[in-house]
Amino acid sequence: MLQRAVAVAAGLLVITIMFSFAGCASGPPPAPNPTVAITAKVPVIVALPETKEAQEKGGIEIAVVPVAYQTTKKDTRTTKQVAPGFGDILGASLATGGQSQQIVHVEQTTESRLVVAPSKLAFTIRINNKLNRVFRGQGSVVQINVDGKMLSFDRVDYQQFINGIVPPRNEAAVSISADALSQLPDKGTIGIYLYDVITATDVAGNTTEKQNYEWFFSYTTKVVEERAERKVGRGTMTPAQFQQALMEEQQEKMMNERMGNR
Repeated sequence: MLQRAVAVAAGLLVITIMFSFAGCASGPPPAPNPTVAITAKVPVIVALPETKEAQEKGGIEIAVVPVAYQTTKKDTRTTKQVAPGFGDILGASLATGGQSQQIVHVEQTTESRLVVAPSKLAFTIRINNKLNRVFRGQGSVVQINVDGKMLSFDRVDYQQFINGIVPPRNEAAVSISADALSQLPDKGTIGIYLYDVITATDVAGNTTEKQNYEWFFSYTTKVVEERAERKVGRGTMTPAQFQQALMEEQQEKMMNERMGNR
């Protein structure tokens, strides 16, 4: 009698579980992922009226043009450990052959954000060498001011300019940038200065003439807004996979903070 009662109870349990899953399958479809507004401040940089884009001195014509900024969507994932429900435990046990104590139940949230590209304050410098000798940027200094305050030189990258070589009667384009985009105000003035640009040398190659160039730009921002889904899902991982996911998310967070894409 006892064995028969146990068998009946086990059968009822199996039937109950089957009906529970059947009921879930025949229920209403899951609600769509909610959408949220995501925004980014995009720089708008325009030359001031008194600034000529192309300036020629001593046969070297130089033009400075701000880059065009764009926004792209980037997903950020957050993983956290959660307490499993009965269905989670049952599913994990079936999937692992009864070894569910060796897994971690997690909830992962994926959210999108708008990232401004490029991530730095950047300009293109076009050099038109009208001389009959080679132009070299070596020895020049590039300075960037924001609202009259000079950015420290360790934040400005102008290696392409000082390493630039332009043959006679040729043109070339190089880039300069500054790690300053995330610290800029919503509006202001940007000054670009090129100092000690060599425009003349003697027959021995000694510098006989240097020129300075300068440009001024107005800086504002416009807010770009898009809609994006916020996705939340549950699953399981091994302890090693869980720790790896946490480490990768922390590394991505630190990288985004360094680049100013918070």
